[in-house]
Amino acid sequence: MKRLTEQEIRDFTALLSDLIAIPSVKGEPEQGAPYGRYPKEVLTFFLDRAASDGFITENVGNKAGYVQWGTRGPLLAVLGHLDVVPEGRGWETEPFTLSWDDEYFRGRGVVDDKGPVAATYMAMLRFKENHPDPDFRVRLVVGTDEEHGSSCMERYCETEELPSIGFTPDAEFPCIFAEKGIYQMHFKAPVTEDYTLHAGSAANMVPAYCECVDLINDIGICADGVQAHASHPDLGINAIEKILPKLPDTIVSGSPLLLLMKKYFCTDSETPFSSFFPEDVSGKMTTNVGIVHINKDQADLHVDIRFPVTLSDEDVRTRLTEIASEFGVTVVDDGVQPPLFKDKDSRQIAALTDIYAEYRELFAYLPDEKEAREKALSEPAAPIAIGGGTYARTMPNIVAFGPQLLWAQDQCHQANESILKENLYLLVPMYEEALERLGSILI
Repeated sequence: MKRLTEQEIRDFTALLSDLIAIPSVKGEPEQGAPYGRYPKEVLTFFLDRAASDGFITENVGNKAGYVQWGTRGPLLAVLGHLDVVPEGRGWETEPFTLSWDDEYFRGRGVVDDKGPVAATYMAMLRFKENHPDPDFRVRLVVGTDEEHGSSCMERYCETEELPSIGFTPDAEFPCIFAEKGIYQMHFKAPVTEDYTLHAGSAANMVPAYCECVDLINDIGICADGVQAHASHPDLGINAIEKILPKLPDTIVSGSPLLLLMKKYFCTDSETPFSSFFPEDVSGKMTTNVGIVHINKDQADLHVDIRFPVTLSDEDVRTRLTEIASEFGVTVVDDGVQPPLFKDKDSRQIAALTDIYAEYRELFAYLPDEKEAREKALSEPAAPIAIGGGTYARTMPNIVAFGPQLLWAQDQCHQANESILKENLYLLVPMYEEALERLGSILI
């Protein structure tokens, strides 16, 4: 293993700083910018930087792009994304300025997914230096709409070559063989002029703040929660749930949406929605109410559902329709990503799992992670199943590989998103080795 040199560390930090500084949250479409100004800006910046370093680059409709080394042989791809979720509440530092101390990098995207993209890029620079004319092509594909359904990769797959093998650094270690299905939808109900209720900015985030204004009594009510990724709603505290007991009975009892949420989608629900479905190798179903807007113009409740790999989205849709009819509300599909399930014994997954096994003891850890780390290290490295959705499901022959560690707290979508610097640096030689080993499978 070749650790980063001081110059590589400076280059890595500069690149990551530039990426974090662009607030690439999805916005309103503009001319030539289908996801808004900033996702296009970060894509353009990254491709320009790669071109200046001598890579082949291609912009795919201002939705995705790629950086490539090599001009012949089969294609190995790494998939990452440059868009991020909104900053949310509770930051102690400026979310769109990379900050660091002796231990951490902090900023929106350092984990999901700008940090891993930068690490992969540094690995490609090393590969480029060591292989001036490789027998296979290495392509880093970057998208700018992963957080809102991955239409960027749909666009890429329409016109661009698909890889024979590859990985995405947008998930967890060791290596992922199964990903739950993702169903995002919302319930629609009649509007009201009696109050307003608002929370959340993305269905796949646990909302950290909810505010209600009782217009009849001229009273404001609010609740704070803890932000987290919808694939692990248990790591957060949903502010919409927190506000329910604070609201007047007249508001709750008169709202089909709040009654539906209270019965089926709260942690203390009478009949949790997930209880209708069996657990399987990928785990149990999870649900997250990520957005609510109730006022005189709209009444919508947005839910993110992660369902086991043995279920179909039609099974989930049928049950949603049943509970919606119970409250007289309408279900609107916002998007479905089918589950992903791959052979755990494939050469591709075996190679990546072996790399993780060789490196895992080198990762830095916090004192309160020691016990969980020791437990993880006491067991053989083996592929896992997750509730999150990764880019692996957007393209054939891709599996997810890092960077989240089994013993570390998930930082995705949380305030003060951070990663230990040494662990981010370690991804560079790991991913360099992944390029080498997966390439050897191709040729």
